[in-house]
Amino acid sequence: MVEWELESETRKKIDEQLKKAGWIGKYIREETNSVKSDFVGKEYVLRGKTEDIERGMDRFIDYLLLSENNSPLAIIESKRFSKDPEKGRIQARTYSKDIELQTHEKVPIFLTNSERWVFIDQNGVERKVSGPFTQEDLARRKELFKNEKDLTKIPLNPKIIDRPKLILNLKILAEHFENGNRSALIQMATGTGKTRLAMALIDLLDKGNRVRNVLFLVDRVALANQASSDGFRKYFREPVHEIHLKGYSKNARFYASTIQTIAEKKGGKEFLTKYSPGFFDLIIFDEAHRSLYDKNNLIHKYFDALKVGLTATPRGEEARNTYELFECRDKKPTVEYSYEEAVNDKVLVPYSTQIIETEILALGIKGKELTADLKDQLRRQEEDPERFEVTGKQFDYIFMDDKTNELIVTQYLNRCYRSEDNLPCKTIFFCASQKHANKVKSIFGKLAPKLSGTVQVIVSEYYRAGDEVKRFKLESEPRIALSVGMLDTGIDIPEVCNLVFVKPVYSAIRFWQMLGRGTRNFEACKHPEWLPNRNKDDFLILDFAIGGHSNVDYHKLKKGKEAKGQESTAVKIFTNRVKLLKDKLDEKQKKLITEKIMADLKLLDEDSFIIREKLSLINKLKKSFSLENYIKELNEEVAPLFLLVSGQSSDAYSFILQVERLFGYILKKDFEKIGTVKEYVCEKVENILQKTDRFEELREKEDLLNEIMQEKFWDELDFEKVEVLVTEVAPLMKYYQKQGKQYIQVDKQDKILNERTLVPEVQDRLREQLEGNPTIQKIRSGTGITSKELLKLEEELLKLNPAYTIENIQRGLKKDFFTFISEIVGLSHEWDPKSLIEKEFDKHIIENSDYNSRQIEFLQVLKKVFADKKHIELKDFAKEPLSNEHPLDKFQMAEIEAIVRKCGKIRMK
Repeated sequence: MVEWELESETRKKIDEQLKKAGWIGKYIREETNSVKSDFVGKEYVLRGKTEDIERGMDRFIDYLLLSENNSPLAIIESKRFSKDPEKGRIQARTYSKDIELQTHEKVPIFLTNSERWVFIDQNGVERKVSGPFTQEDLARRKELFKNEKDLTKIPLNPKIIDRPKLILNLKILAEHFENGNRSALIQMATGTGKTRLAMALIDLLDKGNRVRNVLFLVDRVALANQASSDGFRKYFREPVHEIHLKGYSKNARFYASTIQTIAEKKGGKEFLTKYSPGFFDLIIFDEAHRSLYDKNNLIHKYFDALKVGLTATPRGEEARNTYELFECRDKKPTVEYSYEEAVNDKVLVPYSTQIIETEILALGIKGKELTADLKDQLRRQEEDPERFEVTGKQFDYIFMDDKTNELIVTQYLNRCYRSEDNLPCKTIFFCASQKHANKVKSIFGKLAPKLSGTVQVIVSEYYRAGDEVKRFKLESEPRIALSVGMLDTGIDIPEVCNLVFVKPVYSAIRFWQMLGRGTRNFEACKHPEWLPNRNKDDFLILDFAIGGHSNVDYHKLKKGKEAKGQESTAVKIFTNRVKLLKDKLDEKQKKLITEKIMADLKLLDEDSFIIREKLSLINKLKKSFSLENYIKELNEEVAPLFLLVSGQSSDAYSFILQVERLFGYILKKDFEKIGTVKEYVCEKVENILQKTDRFEELREKEDLLNEIMQEKFWDELDFEKVEVLVTEVAPLMKYYQKQGKQYIQVDKQDKILNERTLVPEVQDRLREQLEGNPTIQKIRSGTGITSKELLKLEEELLKLNPAYTIENIQRGLKKDFFTFISEIVGLSHEWDPKSLIEKEFDKHIIENSDYNSRQIEFLQVLKKVFADKKHIELKDFAKEPLSNEHPLDKFQMAEIEAIVRKCGKIRMK
């Protein structure tokens, strides 16, 4: 194409985008002469004939956007799509100055090549935007800009905040936004007033004429309702529109919604596109770290608004991308208020902890050691008692023991905080599953029938569960809530005085949120009659350690990290297909894989503002017959776009992901892995074959399904047969129904394990026998010892007492092995030994190696295991918890062997 044709094509696309944004032609002036037009009198001179143009004098604005009274609202400088839109910056600034010279008002600028849009506001702040704003949005923002006030000079509203720390934090935020920043992260412990601070900030920005339309985003309906009632309605007189309940509306100023509603895709369009990119002036993200429902940060990218994140997670345990998302420097939030600081200020109350370890939850059950009656109980469930063996961590996963549940309830009733009427104070049980919650409910009915009415299961799966949450919050009964997920976060019930953990929680973020259910102080409580002695000085945590995992120990001593969301199955399928392009394919195979990738590209919605930015590349790829030359672009730029693709069911996508691995296995002739996929496919096919009498679609494919079950189908497997599985069988996976495994009920009597301690005489004898030991000397000298030397020390201890293994000492005495040795031989340990080992692990294994992100995630798990066990062998990779992370999917065997060798060289002190 010649240049003017390219320019014309770009203009055509811009015209379409303006039309979609609601612009009417009479308010758009193309090729407006910025020198000869009368912007005050609203008389606009447009480009005429070429001979009428005064060279070096006349300047022409590509697009001038007008208000309803025909005054300038914004200008658009366009460049053809093959050029960088920012190349028009100087031109646009010149036109803007021409207008400002006459009107004495600054005009915002859009720079675009139709695919990428850049916005420069009246303050000169530049940022990428997802598209043009509506006439209404530009008019509103113009009016706000004209009436802006200095945020630092506006009186704060004492009706919203009155605590010194909140006032200080609001002043910091005022300065932050007055300095031109557009994002902020508020990191405050649960109960310290995050929502109130957010409302005070809204009030401040409103009075300073910085915002009009405000959106408060949460990830659950209950929290959206809470933001409306305890936030907007409490502090502002204007109505709140709840998008998650009432759908789309533009007739309010304050909006509340769940992220799921805003990010939802229907009919190929995201719900958020119903609003203009400039509609919201401020968006507040509650629990800002949670991106599960907006994996691609669509909301952040689509809306041009001031953005404020709220989080209760302690600094250091927040994910790095949360800080990046809200443009925080040096992993430091804009304002913070830690739990420790709030306790010192008496804004929150401290916790009192009791860690309880039972025999079964710690050690599990061995069938051969059971009584005859319990062995019969196993046989009735088709389990062989002689072979049956479960670990404590498999409680509620493989087995259930009502005697253990009875012990849990009994211990709770003996230890819990009670109110003056002798009822337990408000309590949340964090149960392992819904089935477990129901079990605990029945145990309460059995052990304490009079309490039964005060104990309720509250899970989201129950119809009108929100009603029970309201009763738990506002009424004396229920006193005890058995929850699975629903009460973990965001529910504000200040009177909660007991938290009972009957599940391991590995996420530091989740644990601190759960902890926050009990941290509110007495002043926040409206019902002193529900409290112990009508007061609240602290709250109780009962932590039942499952499989040796104590939540209190784990999160007090170790810093956790937010787990990254799993990569989309659609993205994995696409990247697997691209990966095949690197292999030696014959012409037929190459054609099949290329066609699959081309078909994938057609699935991308070109109207999506995210995909639109990559349209030039996508169109280029669609015309290419040598996609192997674009592997980097396909992986880095195109693959992430498949987060936005929806089509087949999740079951079908999962099936395709597994089956298409066969392409690579066929090329490598990896018959063992082919056999694994074969077992997977045949199990799925056998399952749906049982339903052919119920579904016509299955009856039509019955012959093919039976053929797949035969060995002949799998003999000489080729690409074409794999493609049959993808195209013909994957769509049938919607009929697949997994056979749920029932709990194995083993009601073995459980008991509390007493903590074992060493008596002084034993300590003295040990000290004498270890004196002069060469390994002890190395520890004394500070040079440290390797895991091999440590195992040699363990051998020496075993000679003194067969029970003195590293594992027994750490589990029985609840002490790190190095702490135990230090106490025996009179050494002082200033630092936590496990933390020192973890630092050495980072230094020797992670920091000096070129591992990818998935490998580093695995090594972070390995680090915890190594710091605990003090040594690592190859066989450990085949055991939990390392086996759960599938190390062979991330490393070659030679790499794993190298890691084991590196671990062996780490010196522990």
